[in-house]
Amino acid sequence: MDTLLNPVLIIEVLSPSTEGYDRGAKFAHYRRMEYLREYVLIAQDRYSIERYIRSDDGLWTLSEANSPESLIELVTIGCQLRVDEVYEKVRL
Repeated sequence: MDTLLNPVLIIEVLSPSTEGYDRGAKFAHYRRMEYLREYVLIAQDRYSIERYIRSDDGLWTLSEANSPESLIELVTIGCQLRVDEVYEKVRL
């Protein structure tokens, strides 16, 4: 089993049963991780991608992409996600 000890980016796909935990206690834990810079939440039942990014002063800023033609940039890995591609095989 591989374990990543110091991730700079974590992506979660939300489910109805875990969404509250992912947004609450789990994100509170992630915010204490020294190396983490981006946290991305992807809804499975609608076009919705939220990206939280930590600035150098430790503040977290939210960006949202809520339409198929939107883009979300993952700065830490130099990548852009097109929302329609993320949801390509998902029935909404």
